[in-house]
Amino acid sequence: MILKQIFNPGKVAAPLIAACVLLGSTSVTLASQEVAQKMVDDAIAVESATQKVQTRWASKRSAMIDEIRQLKNENLWLSFQEKKYSRYVLSLEDKITELERIQAEMERMEQELEPLLYDLVSRIGNEVQTDLPFLKNERTLRIDFLHKTLDDHTLANGEKLRRILEALEVETAYGRSADISEQTILLDGKQTQVMVLRAGRLGLYCLTPNHETAGQYQPEIGGYTTLPSEFISQLAKLETMIERKRFTDFVLLPVKEIR
Repeated sequence: MILKQIFNPGKVAAPLIAACVLLGSTSVTLASQEVAQKMVDDAIAVESATQKVQTRWASKRSAMIDEIRQLKNENLWLSFQEKKYSRYVLSLEDKITELERIQAEMERMEQELEPLLYDLVSRIGNEVQTDLPFLKNERTLRIDFLHKTLDDHTLANGEKLRRILEALEVETAYGRSADISEQTILLDGKQTQVMVLRAGRLGLYCLTPNHETAGQYQPEIGGYTTLPSEFISQLAKLETMIERKRFTDFVLLPVKEIR
C-alpha cells in the first residue's frame, strides 16, 4: 500500500515519501521514526477516507445518472402524451362545433315544424271530409285526437309528429284494403238494406242481399245509384273475396275518372 502511494503523486504522496526517507535513514532517532510512522498512518487514514468519499460519490453519481435517464424517459412520455391530448382536444373541439351546428339546425327545424304539423292535420281533416264516406266516425275521432295532440303543450313536437305520421299511415292503408258491412242506404233516393263494399279508395258499392241490384256511391249527390246488371256478378265476386280475405282474381268495377 505504501509503495502504491509513492508511485501516485498527490496530496498524500509527499508525506509518505518523507516518512519513508525518515524510516530508511540510519541516522534518525527513535522519536523521528515514531513521527514518520504517525505520518504514514495519517496518510493511510486520509487515503482510506478519500476512497470512501470517492465510493459514496460514485454511488451517488450512478443514482443521479439513473434518475436523469428516468426523467428524460418521463419527459419523452409526457411530451408524447401532450401531443396526443392536443390532437384529442382539437378533435373534441371539432365535434363540439359540429354538435352546436346540429343543435342550431334542430332548433330551426323545431320552429318550422310546429306550423307544418298544424297544416298536416288540417289537410288530413279535409281529406277525410271530402273522401268517400266510410268509417266516418272512426276517422273523425282520429282527427279530433290529432287536434287535441297539437294543443297539448306538455307533448314534444317529436311525439306530435309521431302521432300524425301514424294517422297518415292508417289513412294510406285504407287505399290498399277492402271491407264489407251491412247498412241501410239511399239507393236511387230510396232507403234500401244492402251490403256496402269498399274497394280501397276507388269507390263504394252496394249489393242487395238477393243479388238482384247493384249500386255505386256518387259523391255529387251524396247517395247511391243503380249500376248496370253486368256489374252484379263482379260485385258478388268481390264480396266473396272480401269475406274469405283472399284476393285471387281481377274484378271489373266502374270508377270515377280522376283529373
